[in-house]
Amino acid sequence: MNKLDLLTIGDSSIDLFMKIGDNSGLTESADGSSEKFCFFHGSKIPVESFETSVAGNAINVAIGAKLLKLNAAVYTELGDDANTDRIISELKSWDINTDFCKKNKDTPTDLHTIIVFKGERTIFSYHGKRQYTLQDWPQPKYIYYTSMPEGFESFQHELIEYISKHRGTGLAFNPGTIHMKTGLAALRDILKVTDILFVNKEEAQRLTESALSGEELHKKLAELGPKLSVITDGSSGSSAYDGIKITHQGIYDDGRPVEDMTGAGDSFSAGFMAAIVHGKSLETALKWGTINASANIKVIGSFKGLLTIKEIESINI
Repeated sequence: MNKLDLLTIGDSSIDLFMKIGDNSGLTESADGSSEKFCFFHGSKIPVESFETSVAGNAINVAIGAKLLKLNAAVYTELGDDANTDRIISELKSWDINTDFCKKNKDTPTDLHTIIVFKGERTIFSYHGKRQYTLQDWPQPKYIYYTSMPEGFESFQHELIEYISKHRGTGLAFNPGTIHMKTGLAALRDILKVTDILFVNKEEAQRLTESALSGEELHKKLAELGPKLSVITDGSSGSSAYDGIKITHQGIYDDGRPVEDMTGAGDSFSAGFMAAIVHGKSLETALKWGTINASANIKVIGSFKGLLTIKEIESINI
């Protein structure tokens, strides 16, 4: 097996995307906010279009990394059904190593139903019980650790020991929903050995238990241990802090309308990680992440809009 540039670790799923038309009969919340929509329970909501896709943060980042010329593998604990076979088959079609995609007998594949409405998405997610363990993988340049099921703590402890013993492997950590729900106490030890932490502004504030922003928020994150923190903040762009200086990057817009925000964070992480592995500067890493995320949200799906290195490098921002 060739030396791995990136090993992504996390739950995988099949995503069912349902695009709801603007004239579907859904209404905004009573206070006029565009952040909520309402429907009568028991009613039938017309769907403009739908499609299914393999998905999961670990898969999305691995596919993005592969497009950006990284040798990638995925470690994920799967079900044992036709959807699991589909996940493994599609990863192989991307030339992504699937040696560590493990089937769990007589269990279903995770399934996420995603409602896409006016460019934003609402996700109904199912995470089955899984038991992750260290695998006999070749030492990668980076491990990208992300969404996990409940009970992740035992595997996380093993991962911390692995990182401590393998100094040549960097750890990138993007906390998933269960990580954040479980809370900071369960994450303190992994944050201490994290080389690159990916969070959005709200997640950063939750981890630091603060209402800080900008450089002060990064410095507060640094106190938890990460050598490099990367914060995305919607229309305000992104920033990174390496313990010495903070680097900012605004958003990029190619003029096309936003179709689906699903996978925006994963595509950003893939672009950023690829630039770092290729030896690019922190400024370039933020640009690659920004451009990749911007392209991906212009189509429906977690990775359909991901770019190649040639495409990213052709765009100046």
